[in-house]
Amino acid sequence: MSGIDSNIGGFLSETTEIEQRITDAKSNITRIQEFQGQILNSTSTSTSNSAARERENIIANTRNLLIECKDRVKKIQYENARVPSSDPNFGIRQQRYEYLRTKLSNVLEEYRQVESDFMKQTKDRMARQYKVVNPNATQQEIDDYVSNSDSEPIFQHAILKTNEAKNALEEVQKRHEDIKNIENTIAELAALFQELHLQVEAQDQTIINIEQNAEAIAEKTEQTTQELGKATLLAKAARKKKWICLVIFILIIIIIVIVIITQLPQIRGDNSQSNNTNKTVTPALSNSPSSPSLT
Repeated sequence: MSGIDSNIGGFLSETTEIEQRITDAKSNITRIQEFQGQILNSTSTSTSNSAARERENIIANTRNLLIECKDRVKKIQYENARVPSSDPNFGIRQQRYEYLRTKLSNVLEEYRQVESDFMKQTKDRMARQYKVVNPNATQQEIDDYVSNSDSEPIFQHAILKTNEAKNALEEVQKRHEDIKNIENTIAELAALFQELHLQVEAQDQTIINIEQNAEAIAEKTEQTTQELGKATLLAKAARKKKWICLVIFILIIIIIVIVIITQLPQIRGDNSQSNNTNKTVTPALSNSPSSPSLT
């Protein structure tokens, strides 16, 4: 079929490669989770910063992997929509597509959960930092602080009293940035998940139907052309047979004429000899003695 790989071996190789890429993304998510644990539990600023950099690098790589996998799975979806259900490979194509879509969906959901957990843990840590500075803070004040990235004024007054507040200010600035990045990642994952599960739209289906009809017409045209070609060959063969028969007929006539021409002198010779014999016998009979009269 036009535009679609009709080789099922090539299709299976493509799906196997996509599956491996999804597995790579899943492995990255495990590493991201490990670095998140280091960030939350480390008491060393250098260790925490190093883990944060590694986490960002893996997040960028994982984002590219997931987008690539989503695009390739969607490509298979659109290709399958163009394959007629009568195609012998239709079943396995659909089965592999559903498997990859489910596998990728599970990885996206797992990643979203990992990021959501990290955001919650980060906010919990920020709340503890706030209570260090303001032990009498209400829950509403803590929630406002965690949600507000412009929290520096809260600490400026406390900085005059304790170095712990200064360290908390540096930490909260990093954590607020982390929360923004986490929210962006979760939004991207939600968009990928939604795109992955979008069905072929009606307009796309109309285009697909037109393409299928065009391909069907092209196939019928090709079939008709082949049949006309066969008919032409048969007609040529029939004409060739007629010419052969005509040549054979002419050859038979020629042979008959040759035979007649060849036999004609012999026939004439036989006739001449017969005439001479008759002439010899007739005089002999006339010269023979007359029979005695019976008078």
